[in-house]
Amino acid sequence: MSMSRIAISIAVGLLLAQGPALAALGCENPGKTHRLKFKVKGDECVEKVKKEDDDDDADTISVCVTDTVIWQVNGPAKSVVFDGDSPFDWQDSGFEGNKIIGIVRAGTEGQEFKYSVMVDGLSCVLDPRIVVDR
Repeated sequence: MSMSRIAISIAVGLLLAQGPALAALGCENPGKTHRLKFKVKGDECVEKVKKEDDDDDADTISVCVTDTVIWQVNGPAKSVVFDGDSPFDWQDSGFEGNKIIGIVRAGTEGQEFKYSVMVDGLSCVLDPRIVVDR
């Protein structure tokens, strides 16, 4: 066997051995809490989802199984509704008071979920995403 083939074989072997470790990188610390809030316009419609602690954009968030997602609700009641499948045990949060809470369920790894944020009594919808890492 040539030296280049041996080197390639070793490199492939090392990558395969690290496969489970690399796959786990997306979910190093499962069980985290993601605190989100809604940025609303003057008419109370939601225009953005933000991280509660630093105001960073959260229209797309990455989560792990067993993570908790908490949306802080101010103003009119809001509802989080998933089209089709949901990463939580519910598909529609219903119109909640000051918080909407979901725990990411097993079996959702590697999937992406679009959801709608609906505002009670208003005809406005925002469509952010949740990506469940492996």
